[in-house]
This record gives sequence, structure tokens and C-alpha cells, in this order.
Amino acid sequence: MQTLLRHLAVVGLISVLGLLSACETPPQRQVVYSGSSNRCEQCGVVSDVRQIQTQKGSSPLGMVIGGIAGGVLGNQVGGGSGRTLATVAGAVAGGAIGNQVGKNNSGPDVAWQVTVKLDDGRYATVTQAADPQVRPGDYVQIRDNLVYRL
Repeated sequence: MQTLLRHLAVVGLISVLGLLSACETPPQRQVVYSGSSNRCEQCGVVSDVRQIQTQKGSSPLGMVIGGIAGGVLGNQVGGGSGRTLATVAGAVAGGAIGNQVGKNNSGPDVAWQVTVKLDDGRYATVTQAADPQVRPGDYVQIRDNLVYRL
């Protein structure tokens, strides 16, 4: 019984590490005002707004369930250190399979792609899930990878 609990703990740890490695924080954009002109470096005029289809991210639930199931099945194979290796391999393989199944079962999602001609002449394109409620010609600011009308 303790061996099974130890193996389940290993499977759980591997699943959590897999989940954490899949997380990534998007780069932060900072609004900087320069000089006495009080000009915003991330402000500009909307030149285009499009509604696009994006692929939904998979739920981590598939990876966790697959990892646990694979670990339990792997625990049934071999004995001693071979059993431990089979448990870990089963957990990793089950997690990968569960993750892929989760991705395949998620459908497209709607997002908004906003192109902004910044005050300094550069163009910036922001893709966000929430409708930004802006139209071409609106003056906006880009903050935290989102578009806000000013």
C-alpha cells in the first residue's frame, strides 16, 4: 500500500511539474511618457480591427488524469526498481497522451486582432480575447498587451 502511495506521489509530482512547465507569462509592455511633451510611447490610432479564430488551449485536466492513469498502469509492471521506472514512464506517457487528447477536443475560439499605428510611426498588433470595443480611427493605448480607448 505504501509503495502505491509513493508511486502516486511521484505521478502527481510529475504531473504538476508538467503543468508548471507549460505556463508562460507574456512579456509586459510598459507605457513610458517621454520629455515635456507628455507623449505616450504605446499610444496611437487604430488602423485595423479583425475578429479571428484561435485554437483554445488544452485543459490541464487531461494531462493530470492521463498521468495518474499511466502511473497506475505502469505500477502494475515489473518489480523493484523496474516497477518504479515503469510507473514514472507510464505517468509521463499518460500525461503526454492526455494532454494531446485535450488539445484535440478543444475547438476554435474567437479573438480580436487590433493593429495600431503608434505615434512614433511604428505599427503594433495586439491579439486579445475580449472585444476591445474600438474602431479604425480611434485613439488608443496599449497596456499589458491589451488595447484601451483613450
